[in-house]
Amino acid sequence: MQALAQEDFYRVKLLLDGGHQHPEVISIIELNNPGWIFVDQILQPRSALVWSKGIQGFYLIGDHTNETFIHSLDGFISKSVEPKMKALSLTQFEVSGHHSEWDFEAIFPSRQLYQFEQLVLELLNKPDTSKNNMIKTINLKIEDWENQDLINTELITENINLFWSSQNDFKKKGYGFAAIDGSEIIGVCYSSFVTLDTHAIGVETVARYQNNGVGTYLATLLVEEIINNGFRSYWDCSLDNEASRKLALRLGFKQVHRYICKGFGI
Repeated sequence: MQALAQEDFYRVKLLLDGGHQHPEVISIIELNNPGWIFVDQILQPRSALVWSKGIQGFYLIGDHTNETFIHSLDGFISKSVEPKMKALSLTQFEVSGHHSEWDFEAIFPSRQLYQFEQLVLELLNKPDTSKNNMIKTINLKIEDWENQDLINTELITENINLFWSSQNDFKKKGYGFAAIDGSEIIGVCYSSFVTLDTHAIGVETVARYQNNGVGTYLATLLVEEIINNGFRSYWDCSLDNEASRKLALRLGFKQVHRYICKGFGI
């Protein structure tokens, strides 16, 4: 197994056929969001391990019956992937498959695996236009918010830096809004992953402002921006994240997919 150079990421796109089309994976292949790709062979890969910086987790894509890949993967992770993760202070290897046929117990027989589930929701109808004159917002794509006298700007920068290579890259490819109370940033909603036709949504509200409509208002603004620019909206959250799921449902999203993830400590 070996790492794929960015200019060769396109070689694994066909491996997504027959499974769920995760924007988290496609955005990396299309060089929109940062990540790593490891393959069984460079020129004609059959299977691949994809790491997303944004979720700090992995996806297995391609041929789940590829014995050479399956038998070498755990050792490759120990030797080549775990050092890269530890350099980023990551302590958990978490992975899902782009289809349900991957046998994680067979791939990682010596690991102590834990399990969690994720939900995928997609917007079927445009949400009602949200009007909340009590919440002041800034447009992160077009406004020069970095040079304004604002407090708690790290809420914006930490979210964007997690999913994007740079603030400039985000402004060029993504959309986003932040809510302000006085001069304090109290919430942010933004394009987390971007593909040719889809924008995944990330949202965070300061704890003491939660349950006051901030996240709903920001997400509505973002969804309207995504739709108006000709893209699909995509929402992925953990099964346990009730607040995120309810917010998506309020916006008109419907669950379309559910998948299992496995993890272990490194």
